[in-house]
Amino acid sequence: MLTGMNRRPLPILWLPLALILLALGLRWLKLESPGMTLLPNFSPWMALVFTGTLLFPRALPWWSWPLLLLAVDLASQGMALLTPRGGGFEALVMYACYAGAAWTASRWRGRADLAAGFGGVLAASLAFYLVTNSVSWLVEPGYAKNMTGWWQALSTGLPGYAPTWTFLRTSLLSDLGFSALLVLVFNAEAHLRALPKLRWVTPAAA
Repeated sequence: MLTGMNRRPLPILWLPLALILLALGLRWLKLESPGMTLLPNFSPWMALVFTGTLLFPRALPWWSWPLLLLAVDLASQGMALLTPRGGGFEALVMYACYAGAAWTASRWRGRADLAAGFGGVLAASLAFYLVTNSVSWLVEPGYAKNMTGWWQALSTGLPGYAPTWTFLRTSLLSDLGFSALLVLVFNAEAHLRALPKLRWVTPAAA
């Protein structure tokens, strides 16, 4: 866990914060790329909202992370993103998932070790996939509105498109990988500044 976290607040560490800002810049570039094809399926956004919230103190409140994503998306795509034609309902569900992940991580601040943190981002990624693909099943006319159609939305997807399970695979790899990078940078700067670091596991109480 974050040793010493109960004794004094942990100052903001700038290197991991810069890494998060670079991730937001990547999101902008992906949205602005033709057909949004830049680095397809690579989306470290759940790692950003979950692990970013977990690492930083209350000086950066949990709701700031999903709001940053929303701000970048609106700046790139405009308000049309939230209209029915722009997939507004699905977009709102997506931001609600991010907000839920950030809120959950905020409950763990100062108490979670690395094992719990990686387990949390893994669970958040799986929940995001389940919820967003279930919403796609509801709104996409190509899916039969029964359990067979729902399973299709979670596995093979619509004909002519990549299977949806590949999105889950890539999301898990990018979320866990970006979380590991955030933690590595966080602990490296904390070590240089003699600040508390995240430990792999919390020692058992004596």
